[in-house]
Amino acid sequence: MVEIDELVPEWAGGFCGILAPFLAYGLIAISILVNPDFSVTESALSELGASDAVYSNIFNFALVISGILFILFLLSMFRLCESQIGFIGIGGMIIGAICMVLLGGLFPLGTSPHTALALLFFSFSIGGMVIFSLDLFLEFEYVWSVFIWSSLGFTLVAIALVGTLSPEGIAIYQIIGSIPVIQFGLIFGTRLLFD
Repeated sequence: MVEIDELVPEWAGGFCGILAPFLAYGLIAISILVNPDFSVTESALSELGASDAVYSNIFNFALVISGILFILFLLSMFRLCESQIGFIGIGGMIIGAICMVLLGGLFPLGTSPHTALALLFFSFSIGGMVIFSLDLFLEFEYVWSVFIWSSLGFTLVAIALVGTLSPEGIAIYQIIGSIPVIQFGLIFGTRLLFD
């Protein structure tokens, strides 16, 4: 029987963790460019994937493919877990990535579970990171846990500062809110590749 931490080789998981953010942001940037009515300060990112959006398939493909890559990355991350706390954290992040795949593949803006799935994506992704960082902290890997906490802290401060500008849309908050997830993929993907 294959152990859960052997499902995805370290090098493949690391590569997926590094590639997922670049694909996601690259395709989302292309989607923004081909949708001239979209505004980062007046829209939601999900509007790029709505059925009436120009080239909505670009945005939706970005969510599906980067979500799948992130799931593969997270499966390889189980080998870094030292306790059940770490497994719970990574499991939460996998649920968040599944929500992202569902947002792009089955439930774009305009479908009833869309908003709930978007909230679940952010909640499980960020919550999973916090729980996983506790596992690292308890195993005396302070640098890695402090990195995660500082990334989340920076994001909260950035969201608060942007909130003082009172943008009409939520895209700017969604972009800032995704930064810790992207940093997590890049840093821990690199760790898996070169550890």
